[in-house]
Amino acid sequence: MTACINKGLNMDENFLLNTKLAQRLYHEHICSLPVIDYHNHLPVKDIAKNRNFGDLTELWIAADPYKHRAMRICGIDEAFITGKASGYDKFAAYSSVLPKLAGNPLYHWSNMELSQVFGIEEPLCADSGKRIWHTANRALEDESYFAQGLLRRFHIEYAAPCCTILEDLGPFGEIDSLYPSLRGDGILPLTTEFVSQLGQNRGGPIRNWEDLKAAFSSRLDEFHQEGCRFADHALDHGFHYIPDDGHNERRFQQLMSREPLNLQDSMALSCEVLRMLGSEYAARGWTMQLHAGAMRYTSSRLRSMTGPAGGYAGIGNCAADDLSGLLNDLEQKGSLPKTILFTLNPSCNEALSVLSGSFVEQGMPGKVQQGCAWWWCDHIKGIRDVLETFSAYSVLSVFYGMTTDSRSLLSFTRHDYFRRILCGWLGEKSERMEMPRDYELLRDIAEDICYRNAKRLLGTALEKGKT
Repeated sequence: MTACINKGLNMDENFLLNTKLAQRLYHEHICSLPVIDYHNHLPVKDIAKNRNFGDLTELWIAADPYKHRAMRICGIDEAFITGKASGYDKFAAYSSVLPKLAGNPLYHWSNMELSQVFGIEEPLCADSGKRIWHTANRALEDESYFAQGLLRRFHIEYAAPCCTILEDLGPFGEIDSLYPSLRGDGILPLTTEFVSQLGQNRGGPIRNWEDLKAAFSSRLDEFHQEGCRFADHALDHGFHYIPDDGHNERRFQQLMSREPLNLQDSMALSCEVLRMLGSEYAARGWTMQLHAGAMRYTSSRLRSMTGPAGGYAGIGNCAADDLSGLLNDLEQKGSLPKTILFTLNPSCNEALSVLSGSFVEQGMPGKVQQGCAWWWCDHIKGIRDVLETFSAYSVLSVFYGMTTDSRSLLSFTRHDYFRRILCGWLGEKSERMEMPRDYELLRDIAEDICYRNAKRLLGTALEKGKT
């Protein structure tokens, strides 16, 4: 990865590194570590086909809800966001907006991406937009800027795009650094149609709960063979955990008979599936990621216009008591997997960090822990807040570090962003004597957070085809 240098934005090689210790940590040890990105939404088919993006808008703006959201907030006409305007006109619209985003992480991310990927040091704005458009588009004509070439620029060791359980895993066999992670959102709430599709995928009908469990298990085996070691589930605003009451086989038969389930029964059945899947993940040594606190239903207008991932979700509650109930029931059965708890609600940081001390296991450091700053919280303050909370309520050295959760091939610059923020934070804490002035200790902590801890989660995943 090349250095982030953009003098017009004061983004030189020491960007965000405000102490000598931070600069030494970053430059001598952290910046060159491989990237492990355990949760993202990368376009797998584009990568497998080594897509040649036609222009910078296709690559950088068309599928990015962060940029779309910012443009809408600035009052840009939807035609220039997701509508029928030309690629250049959409890029020009974003160029006109970017200088206004100072203080928003997009301001840093966008200029870091242009600098690190295209070598463009000029800040993007309305005046520079046309020059940057032509420079970047000329670069995109070269094969080294096709999809796979772009990924190779970021020293990626393991990247895990999320896939539905019925998705074709074939493309993953063609790309060394790409491995599937299981996205559970298509599974819950359980529907008759999904169960039927899963049965067709497995080659036989699913008639009862044991059939369903066997179907899930055999499909998860296939994910495992492709190097999958992570699964994620969205426990959105309104999630309520219901322990097993012995009636879930009856609920399942009611579902398969196409008799409507009330909200309570549907949630109870979802919780039973979560327990079943959690046990399956634990048996395979996977890590379960639970994303809590997203309020996905806000503007009906935007949802109907742009779909379910259009950049308009809000912040809800993370329901720490319900998360604890799920984890406790899995632990009681001896089937609690390693778990990362992400919250979109920063007021829940403390609650989730404290849970890391409630569910522990000998020989498995940080078995259950809070995840990195997620989604709208993935900015300097959000990242620092999680570091402060994690170190105060848990054990900083076991933190799994950064993942992008992004759809953009250029988003791996966010690992560099995180690493700079981490080194800057450690340097400042050490200068204030809130942390030891022990360089080797801080170096080891930073290397653990940025690489080694996540690497331990992979097991044998890097050896595709082996268990």
